[in-house]
Amino acid sequence: MKQLANCITFARFLFAVGMVLAAPFSAAFWICYFGGGVSDLLDGPVARYLHIQSDVGAKLDSAADLAFAAAIAVVAVRHIPLPRWLWACAGCIAAVRLAGYGIGFAKYRTFPALHTLANKATGALIFGFPLLYAILGMTAAGIILCAAALLSSVEELVITLNSPTLNRDCKGILQMNTIRRQNHERA
Repeated sequence: MKQLANCITFARFLFAVGMVLAAPFSAAFWICYFGGGVSDLLDGPVARYLHIQSDVGAKLDSAADLAFAAAIAVVAVRHIPLPRWLWACAGCIAAVRLAGYGIGFAKYRTFPALHTLANKATGALIFGFPLLYAILGMTAAGIILCAAALLSSVEELVITLNSPTLNRDCKGILQMNTIRRQNHERA
């Protein structure tokens, strides 16, 4: 039972590989796609319910999220024609995200991926991108995803730059500012 949440998280890596190897948008692809989404929804609540949260689990979750998002990107790049503007937006977002990770690693000596509400919303939109694409088309789906991803990347960079200690569970800039104000009032 101690490793149940981590096993659920690890399954997301397997689902990511399965998505990339499966025929595009086949039954096997969709099973892996939804399996990865379910594992992302379940691992945190299971860890909290069983009181088995850990730094290792948080890092594993972030890495699994990254692998799953990368798998979705690989499938999208291979099988959905993406316009140049979307590539340019993705490049800018990746640059901001990598800058935040680099600064965080230099500052905290560990991979600093934060579990902010904006990052969680972006993850949900990445997961839902095929559905958004089918319903709204490439332009609207791309704008929604790029806006959310840029916002979450900038927020994480700002938090990393301004926070003296790493708090992966920081919900966002507002929470960070509230904590900073409380600490200032105590001093």
